[in-house]
Amino acid sequence: MNSHLFLAVFSSILVLLHFDAAPMLSANSLTYDRIVCLGDSLTQRGAEVDRRGWTAQLAQAYARRLDLVNRGFGGFNSRWLRAILPAIMPARDVHSRVRLATVLLGANDAQFAGFKCHVPLDEFRDNLRAIAAALGVLAPGAYLLLVTPPPFGEKLYARFKSPDEIDRGHAGSAAYAQAVRQVAAELHVPCVDLWSAIDARIDPAVGQDDGYDHFLHDGLHLNANGNDLLFALLTDAIKSNFPELDPDAMPFVVPSFRDFDNTDHLLRMLGSPP
Repeated sequence: MNSHLFLAVFSSILVLLHFDAAPMLSANSLTYDRIVCLGDSLTQRGAEVDRRGWTAQLAQAYARRLDLVNRGFGGFNSRWLRAILPAIMPARDVHSRVRLATVLLGANDAQFAGFKCHVPLDEFRDNLRAIAAALGVLAPGAYLLLVTPPPFGEKLYARFKSPDEIDRGHAGSAAYAQAVRQVAAELHVPCVDLWSAIDARIDPAVGQDDGYDHFLHDGLHLNANGNDLLFALLTDAIKSNFPELDPDAMPFVVPSFRDFDNTDHLLRMLGSPP
């Protein structure tokens, strides 16, 4: 063995011995539970920090408390999400569980009949029921929030599409939002009514896009204002319906550095002898 290889091996052994001797928690001894956000591009794009994405804001609000899992799939409808749901949920184990799931669907289901993503209203309702039932098995004990799609800004959308690409309308988004409200009431779960919240805040007399450009960047997807509004609606719904999940009231999983004196104290706080 040459001298360089010997020194490398010897150094590695010293590091391992020091690593083994240092006090530390065992693997999987801490529990970070999860929030899972399910949906289409309105959820996928919720991770976009440049538009203050609503799932990014949730992740920030729950940092050190709960992990957020974004399961948004651009272009998906309720039929396709229902089909893949068992495969996309975080694996269940003894160390963590899903505490809350959000479901935001309907924007693509509301495409006109004949377009690829269209799902008839009755099937859409059935799919929401099936997704909710499956979550009861895949994430037992998790709370559920159903979220309506936002209203559809026809004039704004038309500025980004050619006439033959217009595949949905305002009335359709209203019908699918109402279907979400109906299923939520039927299942006795809270509904975050993004559609009504935006519609109540726009001024059709402002601008060339009936006011929807204040909350939507292309008539379909949320801009920064829309994301801020959805985040506020979600946090209000969580605090009202599931106060134990209020992020301001939840402790950190790992305590603040201000709360312990040294490593031994930290390990004792986390239930491990030094």
